[in-house]
Amino acid sequence: MKIVIVGGGISGLACYLFLRKHLPSAIPSDVELDITIVESHAATRRRQRSGTATDEAAGPVSNTIGAALGLADIAPNGLSVLRDLDEAIFAQVANSGYPVSHFELKSAYGWSLARIGATNHQDPELHTVLIRRQRLWDCLRDHVPDDAILDNKIVVELSFTRDQKSRVEFADGSPGLEVDLVIGADGAKSVVKRYVTGNGTVDEHHAVFDGLVGVGGFVPSSYLSEKEPRGRMTVTFGSQGFFGYGPSTIALQSNHFAECIVPMGDEAVWWSTYECKDLPDTRNFDQVDIRRQLRKRHAGWRDPVIQKIVDEAVVDSIYPTWIMPDLPTWHARGVVLIGDAAHAMQPSSGQGASQGLEDAQILSMFLAHCLEKYHSQSAPHAGAQIPGTISAAVDQASKNYFEMRQPRVKKITNRAKQMGDMKRKKGFFEEWFTYLILWIIGGLQSPNPL
Repeated sequence: MKIVIVGGGISGLACYLFLRKHLPSAIPSDVELDITIVESHAATRRRQRSGTATDEAAGPVSNTIGAALGLADIAPNGLSVLRDLDEAIFAQVANSGYPVSHFELKSAYGWSLARIGATNHQDPELHTVLIRRQRLWDCLRDHVPDDAILDNKIVVELSFTRDQKSRVEFADGSPGLEVDLVIGADGAKSVVKRYVTGNGTVDEHHAVFDGLVGVGGFVPSSYLSEKEPRGRMTVTFGSQGFFGYGPSTIALQSNHFAECIVPMGDEAVWWSTYECKDLPDTRNFDQVDIRRQLRKRHAGWRDPVIQKIVDEAVVDSIYPTWIMPDLPTWHARGVVLIGDAAHAMQPSSGQGASQGLEDAQILSMFLAHCLEKYHSQSAPHAGAQIPGTISAAVDQASKNYFEMRQPRVKKITNRAKQMGDMKRKKGFFEEWFTYLILWIIGGLQSPNPL
């Protein structure tokens, strides 16, 4: 059985590892399992690039505000997926990030509106982990063998054979791959998606600019209050947008396993989101003007940390928010989508990485179940196989995966959109209504967040 995963980002690597975990026991011993990741960028292990200028920048991480800042927040549900995958990977990821126990929601006037938990309140209790996306990618990449990845390869076309297989073609003209399953993990601007929702020539459900733009970066943690509570991220809403900040590193490397709060390190992250009607040119913009706009938006906001950051921080990039419209399906003819290729979310969700991990786990488990079921039904005698068994199992697994995952993702996406809309420009009454809503949310929040 041959599988190609297009995209070697976080979702793609996780999917490879889950498939390798679940599929070997689901197929007959005489069926060879061949899984290949095709990645358009370099996919070099950290030890092979250590000490180079690209040590932190290398790796195929998606271009969203979180990715552009180099950060990912892994919610407790995402951490639980990593624990199910492999205890060693879970420990490596959890202990490489800063554990966040709660988000403090504030008004531009400095009032605390709500304290939203970032912990699952289950046994074991897990906190959200803020981690550099490159470090998360590295933790997964360390467990994927080099010969399983074709990097610097751009997929330009998929075609379908008469024997129910897919053929993947490359831009450099090198020989294509004929496979039983193509998994599209190639992000919001997915090439694979065009063959799921259309005929492959036009992306009928392309990612769209959401009208929100982010700026952000890193500053010394000394910018934060000396009394900064451990485990807190602060997010502030106002009439001109949104501002967030908090620690991004831990003081000393420790085995906290996301189960306890530890002292912050020497680095903090900040980000500001604002409404912009027209898609900005991310390559050609006036840095001086962007800084001027940043200071103007947050002038008068009564948080000394915000004022210190906007006065001194350097802004060298801007990050438009791209979201995916609801797709009618995530699968077709032996092709299935995961991660941002299926459901690019607003950063407000806090679930981008975690939902990609859930996709990888659920798809691999359904595929293993269906392959075992179809092979047991079609091959009562050892070694016997009926043509079409694999394609039938792939189709059923893809259908089950979509039916289970789509409602959950839609719920998270809708909630993220509501939070994202609170970051837009507001009039006097809208601003105060937003504060009221956030105060109510704080009083009614679920004791068991995602």
